[in-house]
Amino acid sequence: MNKYIKYLLIFISITGLFACVNIDRMRALYDAQLDVFKKNDTYHEVQSVTHKTLKKWIAEDLQGVRILKKSDWKLDDAVFFNSKKDRCYLLLLIQDKDPKAELDYVYILYGAKENEQWTLYFSGLPTLVFPRKEGDDGKYQPVAMTTLSLLSKDEILKSYYKANRRINDEYVNKAYTAELKKKQQLFLQKMQ
Repeated sequence: MNKYIKYLLIFISITGLFACVNIDRMRALYDAQLDVFKKNDTYHEVQSVTHKTLKKWIAEDLQGVRILKKSDWKLDDAVFFNSKKDRCYLLLLIQDKDPKAELDYVYILYGAKENEQWTLYFSGLPTLVFPRKEGDDGKYQPVAMTTLSLLSKDEILKSYYKANRRINDEYVNKAYTAELKKKQQLFLQKMQ
């Protein structure tokens, strides 16, 4: 093996090792922080408002949430607050009930405290997509909710903390834009 390739492989291995250690540290840091959040009224208020809002949208048969009627879904316990706890990301875990479905999803939701009340934003944020594995019987096995939770948390954690282990407020706050509000208004108007 040539010398260049050896050094490249060593570099890739070391980089991969540090990336794994780094995500493990971020998970541990976030898990400890989440335990603190769960003792706070703000956390419970956001979770409650999100559950109520989702159920209301489903009852109103809004087009954007119709997928939830055909799926098993769960609001993850993770809430990624900014430092002021007036903005946050939430994760909506979704398993399609169709046995032929090849994908499961995690919708990233956004919460913002406006006029002393939490508002949930459903549209305008990325959706994470996870392929299912095909079983021996030719059917696709749903991605476990715990796996959806772990993978989507890892995705948020890539940007949630700064190098000094403090919350990256810029990352959390940047989603709260006029464009997000505009997309939410369109989402709420689609009553077809």
